[in-house]
Amino acid sequence: MTEDTQQSDLTVEDILAEADTAPYHTILEVWREVLKPAAAERTVKIAPQWANRICSTYREVPFRDIPAFRDSYFDKIDELKEILDVEINSDVECFNMTSAEEDVELNSHHYLNLLIEWQKALLEWELEWDCTHPDAATDLAAISEVHRMFFDPTGLTSLLDNIQFEVTDADRDLLTTELETLRSSWGDR
Repeated sequence: MTEDTQQSDLTVEDILAEADTAPYHTILEVWREVLKPAAAERTVKIAPQWANRICSTYREVPFRDIPAFRDSYFDKIDELKEILDVEINSDVECFNMTSAEEDVELNSHHYLNLLIEWQKALLEWELEWDCTHPDAATDLAAISEVHRMFFDPTGLTSLLDNIQFEVTDADRDLLTTELETLRSSWGDR
């Protein structure tokens, strides 16, 4: 190693010190950044690995239907991203948090609103789904994949654990009421 190389090597302590001084980003910001590339991704050539995973996971979806799956998948991502954008735009201060503690204290209502609105969107997709439609398999696969992306233990909503966001019994009751109201309104159609 040369003297220049030795001087530019970072130590673990340097990296940790830099991480400690990095600006805090709210979960809202992180979600926005994670979902931002979706618009560009929908036009990228479908990778064989992705197509194979989808066709292997959802045996009723053949390779020839992967473009329809992709379109349905990204349409659903776009819808959930729009819900996020509306929530973010409702509060110009929502990104101005400096810590996880501040984020959970001042943005919890946004996180709860998003959890409810995202769940309602998923329920609407399920209620709209028609098993006799030619695209039924691809639509159901897209609903399942979007649900996984958002609500699996390693999905987007799991990031709320980083700020110790807690859903209370009252929050669960509100979600249940909202979903039951939506479900019953579909029964009237």
